[in-house]
Amino acid sequence: MLRSKMLLGLAGLLVAGCAQRLSRQVIAVEEQAVRERVTEWARAVNNRDTRELAAFYHQVPELTVAWTSGTRTRGWEEEHEEQRRFFRSIARSNLVISDLSIEILSATAAVTSFHHSSDIIKTSTDRDIFSGNGTIVWMKDEADNMWKIHTAQLSRNPPDM
Repeated sequence: MLRSKMLLGLAGLLVAGCAQRLSRQVIAVEEQAVRERVTEWARAVNNRDTRELAAFYHQVPELTVAWTSGTRTRGWEEEHEEQRRFFRSIARSNLVISDLSIEILSATAAVTSFHHSSDIIKTSTDRDIFSGNGTIVWMKDEADNMWKIHTAQLSRNPPDM
């Protein structure tokens, strides 16, 4: 269900993106801005500071985030509470993003896909090391002209056998 909603949303963004042709220069500038936001977001996750992370999310009821645990949040309040719960349960987080792909769909919409590796040390001293893929739909916020997460999905690959 979530996958079909995300695909439908991406299709709508693609149609909207096709309606506005951006110059190569504008695309390059926006790609760099999104790349910086992804890097800063990963750093904020590793800092485990929910106040710092709040600046990266489009704080609207339509915000949807699918976590590696399978948890899905809808709206900023739910997402913010899930972040607080998660970060209270861990002592250290190391999220590493690689193979980042950025697609600028329009002046206000972008999609990133990437591979991630995570090393999480829980407060109980248990350690959880895993990797997966991620997709984030970014929308440019009119209020501050910053790229913000509108929809995110992080997968967890099954362990190697």
